[in-house]
Amino acid sequence: MQNLARLAIALSLAALTTAPAAAQVAGGKALAEQYCTRCHVIAQGGGTGWTDAPTFQALAKRDGASAAKLSSFIQQPHMHMLDTARPPAEANALAAYIMSLRP
Repeated sequence: MQNLARLAIALSLAALTTAPAAAQVAGGKALAEQYCTRCHVIAQGGGTGWTDAPTFQALAKRDGASAAKLSSFIQQPHMHMLDTARPPAEANALAAYIMSLRP
């Protein structure tokens, strides 16, 4: 019985650590659909962006890509466009979504 209780606790803790990550990825996808589709392809097989900006999957595959590096970049304006910088929480969610596309 004690092992069953330990297993239940372990499963509960695993659910707590994966649920926010899944919610963050879903939130990042929604933000990408709102802010990024003008230039980027945000999902494999998705429509093309208006520019030659890299796809989100290509960004995820880059050597050295990490959620922290992507978030830092996303928080800065880029490509001489207005309103591209996102606040930290949004940048973290977008980075989580991008990294979820890594094969």
